[in-house]
Amino acid sequence: MEKKIWKAVEPPELKFDVAASYAKHDEHEVLPIVRQLKEMGIRVYDRKDMAVDNWGKNLVEHLPRIFREVGYSLVFISKHYVTEVLAKVERQAVQSLDVELDGEFLLPIRLDDTELPGLLPTVQHLDLRLHGVDTICQAVAQKLAQHRSAFTPQTPVNAESVSALLRERPLGWEYLLYTAVVWQGWRDLEGKYRDHFHRYAPLNGVVEYGDGLDDIHKRNVMLTELITVARETLSDDAQKELFGGHGDPDDIIHFGRLFVRIFDDFLEWARGIYGTSYARRTTRDACRLQACFADTQLRAMHKAVLHLRASADTLVERVVTGDEIDTSIDMKAVETSMEAPLGFEIDPELKTAYLAAYKKLSG
Repeated sequence: MEKKIWKAVEPPELKFDVAASYAKHDEHEVLPIVRQLKEMGIRVYDRKDMAVDNWGKNLVEHLPRIFREVGYSLVFISKHYVTEVLAKVERQAVQSLDVELDGEFLLPIRLDDTELPGLLPTVQHLDLRLHGVDTICQAVAQKLAQHRSAFTPQTPVNAESVSALLRERPLGWEYLLYTAVVWQGWRDLEGKYRDHFHRYAPLNGVVEYGDGLDDIHKRNVMLTELITVARETLSDDAQKELFGGHGDPDDIIHFGRLFVRIFDDFLEWARGIYGTSYARRTTRDACRLQACFADTQLRAMHKAVLHLRASADTLVERVVTGDEIDTSIDMKAVETSMEAPLGFEIDPELKTAYLAAYKKLSG
């Protein structure tokens, strides 16, 4: 694997790009990584290099100050790391700062299967036994590139932030950009999403005085079309074309916004029903049950958004190590069927309740 020379990260107050935290017993495994990182131009804090500076200092007090001058801490997990006294002092300082910084300061690298106290099992890690020195060093370099671009799912997507991301182009930048667009769009829709499952929408001024059967039939057709459009627009082929080869940032942003727009289309479809006033109780009951037909689609898309967000912080590690990045939603959850009179699959209990209410309306 070609080695890339790394230029020191910003902001300038950081004295080191990464710190290596490991047990003395594991030096033979860790030091090759430390040496290669230094050869790549990455500034590494290694306590072996700081022996004179640390001489006579209370490391319980001194290490937390040191780690505040570090971008990330590489924690090499082993049975020796969790028991060795000095390693334990380092670990406590690293974990404390990781909590304070809301995660991602601690980058775990496994040397064996020992569990690290306080580390959630869901935190993505690398494994020296599987990935090797070169892969781990390149993952560190890419993580620093992502850090330098200062781009996260919360970063506003504008010309300046996208330009900074493209200057660094960390591995997986396409997915990070896509996630940012989708996540921020979801945040704008979150209130409407929660309203939907509270079965609420502001009154829209529309009043239905009759049985509403024509509108019910029209809405069934509209929802079936919405589902079809979602399946076609967000298809696997469309996503492979978008993320395959050299990604176009404008296309990625547009596709992310399409995802959000389709999400909003489902919300608006149901919102029109909840916001309508009904003169007849039977009409109201049937229509509000019909609005629940969007539940499956909305939950599938919400699940996809949360999956993207959960994966965003570990994109670099996963791409470097060859893991597949899944940006798709499970379109099986929104598949259509021709089962009359609905035109799409819904929860069986909801279907039974709706059909009973529909029967009352149609006589």
